[in-house]
Amino acid sequence: MDVNPLDQATSILGEHFKNYVVIFQDDEYPCSYDLRYSDPYAAKGLLESCVKYHNTFLEGGEYDDSVEEWEWEDDDDDDDEEDYYESIS
Repeated sequence: MDVNPLDQATSILGEHFKNYVVIFQDDEYPCSYDLRYSDPYAAKGLLESCVKYHNTFLEGGEYDDSVEEWEWEDDDDDDDEEDYYESIS
């Protein structure tokens, strides 16, 4: 059985990672590219993050991913817990 290298690569990535993006360029067509991804929404996020990283790298700076971190707020309201654990009797 002849296995396409692209199929083999995406199979291996799919076994180990939930989300992945593979971009490749054929030597015979240097002005074109193709890509494979596991999920279109995850691919969009991965590609946007990679563009930011790559642009920073090209400009000679350091990439700071902490800008996009979530800030969680603790809610001290204990009344909410009762709503989640009401009995169904």
